[in-house]
Amino acid sequence: MRKAIKALGQELNRPLNNRRGIALMIAIACIMLIMWIAMEVSYDSNVEYVVNSQGMNRIKAYYAAKSGMQLSLLRIKIYQQAQSKLGDKLGDTKMLDQIWQFPFAWPLPIPDELSAVDKDNFKKAVKDSSMDANYFVTIEDEGSKIDLNDLASPSKSLQEITKKQLLNIFEQKKKEDEAFEREYSNVRFDELINNIADWMSPKSASLNGGDKRANYAELNQESQGDYYPPNRGFRTTAELHMVPGMNDTFYDLLAPRVTIYGMKGINPNLASAEVLKSLDPAMTAEVVKEIIKRRDNADEGGPFKCNQTGGSDDFWNFVESKGVRPEGKVEEIPLICDSVINFKIRSTGEFAKATREITAIVMNLQKTADKVKTYVKKDQSQGQQQQQQQQQSGQQQQQQNQQQTPQIPKGPPRIVYWNER
Repeated sequence: MRKAIKALGQELNRPLNNRRGIALMIAIACIMLIMWIAMEVSYDSNVEYVVNSQGMNRIKAYYAAKSGMQLSLLRIKIYQQAQSKLGDKLGDTKMLDQIWQFPFAWPLPIPDELSAVDKDNFKKAVKDSSMDANYFVTIEDEGSKIDLNDLASPSKSLQEITKKQLLNIFEQKKKEDEAFEREYSNVRFDELINNIADWMSPKSASLNGGDKRANYAELNQESQGDYYPPNRGFRTTAELHMVPGMNDTFYDLLAPRVTIYGMKGINPNLASAEVLKSLDPAMTAEVVKEIIKRRDNADEGGPFKCNQTGGSDDFWNFVESKGVRPEGKVEEIPLICDSVINFKIRSTGEFAKATREITAIVMNLQKTADKVKTYVKKDQSQGQQQQQQQQQSGQQQQQQNQQQTPQIPKGPPRIVYWNER
């Protein structure tokens, strides 16, 4: 045993001459380090590639949306020029309205009736174009809605008409929706509309009585200043959320029916069903369907005709023929059958999985200002002995203006609102 232990000790005390195992371990460690570095570099490269490619896709989608916007501005310009030169000759403007009403998309959809050869040529033409992104554009009439800013109009009659139309929206909702009636039966909607007017009024006194700034004490405290109400017109309809008494339910009810870019009158040939119902408390959904059916079908009578002095006997006679007896004074409701002057453009661009949307509002500020002047003059002429003479002279002047070719401003249409997202 002693010999065996001694031999083992001598064996352990012998120097190690073979170091090939350590070298192998070092080599393996180096390879693992190199692999880790390579994986990190590869991961960072992939992240940078994905981020940059997504950024490039968003840029392409943005410029696709912008291309659709520029094309839409051209369509509106063409419509304005065609309306000024051919409107009186054609009479029915429905044909001209297709210049801006028809939605446009790129690449163009291939008609099913084309032959296989024509479809191949169509696809080849699209493929050869430099536009490899997609866009879809719609143009809507923005003017044929209730203008909130008319609650602070210099025309008293326009203020009262706008207030009645807004009140009709809530009253009709109460008639049609029992749940809404039960929940908001005690709400004074006339006071809510007064609060909307107080937002714009330069006076410190509220239309509901008292100091209107007291309703904005919490907002002013948060903003650390005396900013609300701003005593100016609405800049966006979203500002309605800050009006005292406004909630999401009321806002969702008003949003599709109101605008801040109105043309100071409702066009019965283009207004939506919601806006048409707000014209009078007696208007029903069934009558609105009949109105839309007639204006879109020449066999049913086609578009309604408006009077030169404002209003439309043709429209209200049709409504009464359907069994509706208006509750308000229909002659005071501003109906305009003129060509569209205010447009809302939505252009959506797509490339790969990226999407960008541009929204713009186009207005004819001169025509809008002229309509406001007409209401102001009408208010001034009421109660005067020369009212009939002034109306007759006004009609003659309108006829002369219609005979003259209206001048279209040079350059692109005037953009008053632009939003990108």
